[in-house]
Amino acid sequence: MVNSQLPLPIYQPDDDTLENFYPENNRLLLGSLHNNFTRLEQQFFYIWGGKSCGKSHLLKACSHYFLAQQRASIYVPLAKSQYFSPAVLEDLERQELVCLDDIHTVIGQAEWELAIFDLINRIRETGKTLLLISAEQSPNALGVRLPDLASRLSWGEIYQLAPLNDEQKIAVLQKKAYTGGLELPDETAAFLLKRLDRDMKTLFDVLSKLDKASLQAQRKLTIPFVKEILKL
Repeated sequence: MVNSQLPLPIYQPDDDTLENFYPENNRLLLGSLHNNFTRLEQQFFYIWGGKSCGKSHLLKACSHYFLAQQRASIYVPLAKSQYFSPAVLEDLERQELVCLDDIHTVIGQAEWELAIFDLINRIRETGKTLLLISAEQSPNALGVRLPDLASRLSWGEIYQLAPLNDEQKIAVLQKKAYTGGLELPDETAAFLLKRLDRDMKTLFDVLSKLDKASLQAQRKLTIPFVKEILKL
């Protein structure tokens, strides 16, 4: 039996997949990841970028991909580390895939830095685990206090996630709406980008709200209807 989940007190939704991750801006990274899914040659990936650029989506999607194949994987949301201790990283070298999301949120905390350092060493020693780490800054800008950890974060392949432009954000929103049985017209999507915070989490949350309102009211997502629901 695959030990695919450790007892993290956090539920992680599994609707972030590689299929609904927008690939156009990051094909080199995705290609290298897929190569190492099938044949592990590069154990370490450091993926960084600004808030809501898709880091968490990608790490969850990779974990989902492994679990769907009955391969041992775990996603650790370090931004919620107040709910668990560094002990959660023990024995993770037994997993085929380990995803440490938002590492910047625990940098500067001695216990966490040491635990991550030890995990990287164990993973390298066993040679059987793919480790994905995400952060908002590059390794050099992260401000790591433990010098040995700072050097290890640069051991593997380092990628900056390219953000989506407005046209790409509209395409992603429309695809997500379509998969939920909802039509999002171009003019409505453009209106949302103009009037709301442009980060994808905000836009997805608003789309979910509009989806429910549209279903209840049996109305299409016209600009007047959106204004009415969102009080814009």
